[in-house]
Amino acid sequence: MSELKFIEPISYDEFRPIRDLVLERLREAILNKKLKPGDRIVESELAQALNVSRTPVREALRVLEAEGLLKRAPRKGLFVKGIMIEDVVEIYSIRIALETLAVSKAVNSISLPEINRLKSLVEQMKEYTDSRQSEKLFSVCQEFNDILIRACRMPRLIKLVKVYMEYLEDFRAISMAKHERQVAALKEHEDILQAVIDRDPQKAERAVRKHLQGALESFLKEEGLYEEHEADKKVVK
Repeated sequence: MSELKFIEPISYDEFRPIRDLVLERLREAILNKKLKPGDRIVESELAQALNVSRTPVREALRVLEAEGLLKRAPRKGLFVKGIMIEDVVEIYSIRIALETLAVSKAVNSISLPEINRLKSLVEQMKEYTDSRQSEKLFSVCQEFNDILIRACRMPRLIKLVKVYMEYLEDFRAISMAKHERQVAALKEHEDILQAVIDRDPQKAERAVRKHLQGALESFLKEEGLYEEHEADKKVVK
């Protein structure tokens, strides 16, 4: 297993359950490639590094294995699998299902201050797109998404969306790297905002679906995999 110095001990002054903190810390380490694909997972070493008992580590590892981030090899143990291209495509499909549901609920429950904040964020998106400030643009887009999803007022759905957003954080950054995609994403966020202002659930769902499909296609093109993906879709049909 990779050196574990990057994993900071769990702080016991937090109010969240230890098992949730351990799961979040380990998932982040895998997604950020601090725990690399192929690394062998040793439960006792992780427990020591995190300064927790083995029980919450064991529980977290079961969840990560079920999520497909870890894989078990017979008689060899548990290893980091990480995220493959096919996983990215699958997770975007899940995000589309979850986030179209969330936005359809959000348009009816979002508050006026939240809408005003979304308007302000879109104005910032325009500024950062024009000035090609990619990191600031990505941060503003994340805040826009967070506000919109939280506005659905469905805690379990919000938690699920957050998990899948975390999975794709690195890939989303790649998809937003090109100015052409930034311009397209700006228009997509404007369309989402207008649907929210209009309180139109169907329009909002279509806008979110278009945005996420555009992000996926941009990533696949950046990785040179778009044509292959389109060919696979035709075979499935």
